[in-house]
Amino acid sequence: MTWDFIDDYTGDGFVKFQDKIFDMDNLKLDQHYFMVTTENSEIDLNEVYIYSLNPECVECPYTFLDKSTTEILETGRKLRLSTEQNEYSYKDISRGVICDLDPNFEQFGIYNIKIQNTSSCSVETIKEPVNAYSPIITVLLLHILVFGSVYYLFLFYNKWKRNKESQVDGGSNEEAPKKERVMSIDAFRGISIVIMIFANFGNGGYQFVHHAIWNGLHVADLVFPWFMWIMGTCIPISLVSSFKRNISNKDLIINVAKRSVKLFLIGIFLNSGCDVYYIRIFGVLQRFGLCYFIVTTICILTMDRNLNEKTEHKLWIQREMADILKIWKGWLICLVILIVHTVLIFTVSESNCPKGYMGPGGLHKNASFIHCIGGATGYIDRLILGNHVYQKPTIYTVYEAKPFDPEGIVGCLTTIFHVMLGVQAGVTLLVIKSHYQRILRWVVWSVVLGVLGGVLCGFSKEDGLIPVNKNLWSISFVFVTSCFAFILLSIFYFLIDVKKWWTGKPLLFAGMNAIILYIGHEMTDNHFPVRWFYSEDLNDDGRRTHFLALLSDSWAADFWVIVSYYLYKIQYFFTV
Repeated sequence: MTWDFIDDYTGDGFVKFQDKIFDMDNLKLDQHYFMVTTENSEIDLNEVYIYSLNPECVECPYTFLDKSTTEILETGRKLRLSTEQNEYSYKDISRGVICDLDPNFEQFGIYNIKIQNTSSCSVETIKEPVNAYSPIITVLLLHILVFGSVYYLFLFYNKWKRNKESQVDGGSNEEAPKKERVMSIDAFRGISIVIMIFANFGNGGYQFVHHAIWNGLHVADLVFPWFMWIMGTCIPISLVSSFKRNISNKDLIINVAKRSVKLFLIGIFLNSGCDVYYIRIFGVLQRFGLCYFIVTTICILTMDRNLNEKTEHKLWIQREMADILKIWKGWLICLVILIVHTVLIFTVSESNCPKGYMGPGGLHKNASFIHCIGGATGYIDRLILGNHVYQKPTIYTVYEAKPFDPEGIVGCLTTIFHVMLGVQAGVTLLVIKSHYQRILRWVVWSVVLGVLGGVLCGFSKEDGLIPVNKNLWSISFVFVTSCFAFILLSIFYFLIDVKKWWTGKPLLFAGMNAIILYIGHEMTDNHFPVRWFYSEDLNDDGRRTHFLALLSDSWAADFWVIVSYYLYKIQYFFTV
């Protein structure tokens, strides 16, 4: 593997091997060349058939590749060579299999698969691949250079401006004291929206950032649940202000309902499509709106209106759990909702589907449950919503399974519990006055939830009782992502609000206008200057290397951070 600052091929654009010539310009992001040869005269290459398997496709069969198009293949795929031709080649069948290969083919490499005999083969590297991860360092250095220079220019300019004003005014200006704001909450929201924009715009082509296909947890899988969680954190903080103004429960619920409907309708506008027959009813903002309404209503009706007032408890356990006891009625309601969800996923099933199945259907388990997409979650959503679910889920590219809506109805049940965990973080902030006691309680919550999530998923990706799964919004997913949320807020709170070692900028700017950034980035994809690429070929998307993809996608996130800074400077904060 060759290392360079840019992950493009080096040397001649044409590579000759035996009687073949490989044009390196035909390769795109995460692709490689391969060929099959043999020196064994008893083997007829015309009767050797090639199958491939995406490693993300768990317990799936190998899929037949058309020989006329198999010179170029995506990196990371497993290969099988066989003397028998079928649509699929199942893992547990050895008849006719020459060899199974998992050699970790890399970007822009050229490989020769040499068949020794009818039961073995080896891999020869004709051209070394490039290091696809080196552009991360390159783009990071470019960001430090460019934005570091801009930062210091602004720093010197502001210092010069302050000195000039002090000379004119005699240094007599005094700013009025401002109400202290918990900046770590804005920074938390900011990092969530920035990562979300980066991931939605392509994440530089890196799979470890992109959403996990089914089970598992990648970087992009954290941001949506973090948004739901931090929304919950803000609910009690907002309600305390309303309680102080003696706003009635009826008026509060009406106001919450209006905001929820607005979010729901904006969500439909952004990503539901134009085909009324298949129009998607649920989505990201729709789930925000629904869960915001339900959880806030629960808090309005059950939460102590004197949340800030200290309550004297006789027992030690009551004093230690004072913040939890403030919303114990709300916790009971959310626990009942969680139990209902658990009963549903383990008792409801579509015909010819096993109860408790939580797989993606399609090719999963050797295509044994083709139509059981998402188990009870997918079945109930399709039963209620009909055609109005997501028709192009990510799982289709791997498992050949659709339709399935990762933001459907059933997942809202666990999301409600998810938001309630965020509410608890906000109540702790209001009830507990000591900085370090707040952090300690958040860390305890983080550890407990992390352990519970680990136990439910068996501390593994595939083998647990309830796997970590964003598509299903499984309870283990709720626990694990909330574990990270509690610990991240603890870190931000310590750095920004306690020690004041960091102001939270520039994430702070993005967090203060997260909704408008989300709407804006959804509406400006493929529009310059938010999106750009450079290519002489009109059929090329200009993303043939991770460097170009990462530069383009990170700029899109940078653009919206710059916009948020401008909105902050003019003191414009968008709300629904």
